[in-house]
Amino acid sequence: LPLSTATIAAIVTVSGFSAVKKLGSGASGGVGEDELPSYYDPVAAEKWASYRSGLVAKRIFEIVAGSAKFLLSLKSESMPDERKAVQLRETLQALGPTFVKAGQALSIRVDLLPEVYLKELRKLQDAVPPFPTEQALEILNEEFASKGGVRGVFETISPEPVASASLGQVYRGKLKASGQEVAIKVQRPDILPSITMDMHILRIIAPIFQKYKNLNSDLVALLDQWGSRFVAELDYKREAENGKEFIEAMKARKITSVTSATPVDELCTNKILVTEWIYGERLELSEAKDVAKLCGLALTAYLTMLLDTGVLHADPHPGNLLRTDDGQLCILDWGLTTEIPSEKQYAIIDYIAHLVAEDYVEIPKDLVSLGFIPKGKATAVDDQGVVRALSKVFRNLAKGGGAKGINVADVAAEVQYIQTKYGNIFQIPPYFAYILRAFSVLEGIGLQNDAKYAIVQECYPYIARRLFSDNSPRVKSALRAIMYEPSSVDGQMKLNVRRFQKLANAFRTYNEQSISLMPKGYEPSEEDNSEAQAVIVKEGLELIFSVEGNYLQEMLVREAARTVDTLGREVFRQGIDLVTGGRAQPELVFPFNTLDKDLQKQVEFLFSPIAAKSEDDEVVLETAQAVWEILQPELNRLLQSPPTDVSDMAKRGSQASKLLPGFDEVGPGLLATGLRFNAALFERVTTRIGYNEK
Repeated sequence: LPLSTATIAAIVTVSGFSAVKKLGSGASGGVGEDELPSYYDPVAAEKWASYRSGLVAKRIFEIVAGSAKFLLSLKSESMPDERKAVQLRETLQALGPTFVKAGQALSIRVDLLPEVYLKELRKLQDAVPPFPTEQALEILNEEFASKGGVRGVFETISPEPVASASLGQVYRGKLKASGQEVAIKVQRPDILPSITMDMHILRIIAPIFQKYKNLNSDLVALLDQWGSRFVAELDYKREAENGKEFIEAMKARKITSVTSATPVDELCTNKILVTEWIYGERLELSEAKDVAKLCGLALTAYLTMLLDTGVLHADPHPGNLLRTDDGQLCILDWGLTTEIPSEKQYAIIDYIAHLVAEDYVEIPKDLVSLGFIPKGKATAVDDQGVVRALSKVFRNLAKGGGAKGINVADVAAEVQYIQTKYGNIFQIPPYFAYILRAFSVLEGIGLQNDAKYAIVQECYPYIARRLFSDNSPRVKSALRAIMYEPSSVDGQMKLNVRRFQKLANAFRTYNEQSISLMPKGYEPSEEDNSEAQAVIVKEGLELIFSVEGNYLQEMLVREAARTVDTLGREVFRQGIDLVTGGRAQPELVFPFNTLDKDLQKQVEFLFSPIAAKSEDDEVVLETAQAVWEILQPELNRLLQSPPTDVSDMAKRGSQASKLLPGFDEVGPGLLATGLRFNAALFERVTTRIGYNEK
């Protein structure tokens, strides 16, 4: 909820007195960097600040005074919003890197701020005022002193930066040794003391704000999480390693359409990052036909990082997402990353699976396992009223449109119920802060292109691929939760055919995203499209007919065995009814009643696999009917356009042969899957006979 100007001023003022009182009468010498470690350490920062109480008080005064003009302008009805937005941007720029970072995070949230504010805040992404080039050259000469300085390393370097950000600025240059064009990122001078001072002050303010707003979230822990990543951004050697690891991770997963700028290792230091120059354009400014596909690919790449590699790029603002001239998605700036523990990855998969399956009843439990509901208040999720309220909230969110897509009146009553009965039961766990930031930015980019953008639905391609290919127990459970639903028969579950169809289409979309895209200005030929489709078909067949087997194959083989068994018996029974008019028992059709009793029993035993019923026959027939309803329109379409002649038939056969892999590629998998099907069918029949003998 928004705070009044007076409230904000009061909190900051009280914090100022708290800070000065806490620091006592330490020395107020000049700011130096030598006493600070290169990593984030709040204890060391407090000790460092204790010798600079005068500077701390001065900085608090700067924050209060610097923000006062903008805060007061919010009360003005005569000042146009355009002017207020400019004041906000100028205020954040004047307050320094920490506040610029906060503005960057807000600049993409079209569902949280009016467009007039967003337009100004977006300027913080790549229009931060640069520091003088003379200082940048001094840093370069110092870092490359052993290589002859700037003149010894670079043949040319741009006289002014081509981009300027909160922590550094980028120049374009050409290497003297190889002639390669490169991007040269130079860190802002004295940046570590500036960040340390602001983080120390924010840690003083946080407990006061948390107590005032009665929040469950540990704001100090959240700040420490942010601070550790913030300071880590200053290590450019680490950033270079992060970028290389990402490139290798995408190659290993055959996501060839995603890349990053390759660093020039021998020229990277803690304060200088040199990488290849990327030829392309910003994704959100591109007018290429495949931008929508690349936006989906960006989400797939981030889900791969979040749920697979475990190292998430946590700074995906528009300036860091490029469409290269050869049609790839390039993700830049690997200074800010966060690691996701394995157990949290599986908890997130469960949560997303329940969202896409619209199983909202399970979501409150997911929120507990993810840490969004404190353990002391976990009993609240057993309340059906809380389950109903949260289900309504997440059903609204899943529709798309971000915060603007929520029916506020509809959700407000449900949230009020929770707060009245249990108080504030939610918190943001520290580990999740950067996950929320990254996907908040991605959702914001999506909402810029489509006001109804639904990030939950856009997660489907990656989730489908992960559910289909991961055989871990947790993922199996998530796939089962999506694929099956209660049937019309009590206690029986049936395959949700339409949900499976949706997953299969999403898996296809994932493969389409993963293959190479179009170079700039290139129109793919029919042969190119055919080759792309062949890759997609091969991926699907290799998954379904895997020699090693997987849980998806196991489910499909089991369903196929159930269907063949049930439909075979149904056809047999209908044939008997056709012969007897539906009035006689099946055994009357056959002249076996003339045999002696022992032979009759043997014949009955032979036919028992056909005559015996199964407890799930009705469920299987429901599933078969659902499959038919999906296939019927496609079959009708094929029947309406049959081959016109032998030549047309040959052409279609040739096209099909190009799509399908050779038998040597899928033959072993077909054989293995066939054996598994026979085993499943045999088990099905023997179980059914046993069921009828009970």
